[in-house]
Amino acid sequence: MSNGLAGRKAYKLEEKPIILKELFLSCGINQAEIAVATDLARPTINLVMNRGYIPSSNKNFRKKVETFIEKDQRAMHWLIERGLKVEDIWVAAYARDYGRQALKYRKPAGTGARIAAGFKNHGFVQGDPMKIVIKWEVEMITSEAMKYFKVFRNPFIDDVEKDSDIYMSEEHRYIEAAMLDCARHGGFLAVIGEVGSGKSIMRKKVALQLKKDGDVLIIFPQIIDKTRLNAGSICDAIIMDVNPSEKPKTRLEQKARQCQKLLLERSKQNYRSCLMIEEAHDLNFLTLKYLKRFYELEDGYKKLLGIILIGQTELKDIFSESQHVEMREVIRRVQIAEISGLNGHIKEYLNLKFKRVGAEMDKIFNTEALTALAKRLTSKDRQNRTISHAYPLLVNNYAAKSMNMACEMGEAKVTEDVVNAI
Repeated sequence: MSNGLAGRKAYKLEEKPIILKELFLSCGINQAEIAVATDLARPTINLVMNRGYIPSSNKNFRKKVETFIEKDQRAMHWLIERGLKVEDIWVAAYARDYGRQALKYRKPAGTGARIAAGFKNHGFVQGDPMKIVIKWEVEMITSEAMKYFKVFRNPFIDDVEKDSDIYMSEEHRYIEAAMLDCARHGGFLAVIGEVGSGKSIMRKKVALQLKKDGDVLIIFPQIIDKTRLNAGSICDAIIMDVNPSEKPKTRLEQKARQCQKLLLERSKQNYRSCLMIEEAHDLNFLTLKYLKRFYELEDGYKKLLGIILIGQTELKDIFSESQHVEMREVIRRVQIAEISGLNGHIKEYLNLKFKRVGAEMDKIFNTEALTALAKRLTSKDRQNRTISHAYPLLVNNYAAKSMNMACEMGEAKVTEDVVNAI
């Protein structure tokens, strides 16, 4: 039987948990242990446990599992107590002890640890279904999956080399326009998004556009630890970027006057300046209040400095007046632009990513798989509103995992079942 046919048949098998699952649950054995022992993925082991699927491509699979059981004293004691032999583990469990349906829905050992790891790496944050934490590491498409799907270059590695590589929804275009307007007209804007939502890409795109147009100078503080950014270091950044040959003064009062003088000179020459700060969620409240003072620098009615803050969702909490009434002087002046997930646009996004490496997304993912992916990356908030967590980095990771799984199972395409199995 070919791997593809075996994979398709596995998902069609009746859900009929076998005694092996009952044994693992009762003895607290983690499915990951048997996965390592047999060199198979956990979803495949799950099919074995719940559907009695035997992967024919894995030579001596039954023998490997039985040997694993024989070496485990807990497991052998459990079998002996019930008058069972090792070879009985492949028999359907049916109504043993707690009933077939109860067994079907019992969680395997290690589930709690995996869920906790999921919260940390890429799952929903425990106790707060409105938030999601994105796995930082890029999920790699295996070389076997690349060959299997005839993809000659990873579509998610170094995936932005020019403007046309950036997927832009209507929301992204609005945020881009808001950033450009803020820079050119002295606004005060906060661009907020989850990790991996594309904030840095938007910043680069806007900065390159402004540089190309030549009408706005971007002032970009280089200090790595943004918690240490203060009025003095902001003044230093302005002075060094506006006039690199001019040395910042020593005292803060002198620096402030130096900044205002340089910005005023640029304004008189009809040039604009914009302060852009990444990782702005790390700024302390006092620094944010100082930014309001910088924002108030004027030449008559004309603002001397636009300010764009770019940060994670913690920044949105900082700009909540109900939580931080002491920040109202800043909050009431800043415009919020939030980057949401790609749900509703996942197909277009993946189309772009695969097209740029000469592949066709439709030949790798079927329509149901994309629907399942969107569902996996959607939750409800406490007001029962739909929240999308389909940020580019997370979509990339799930797409890569799905391709690896489909290749391992021998599926012709990534299907709904494959997406749900990862």
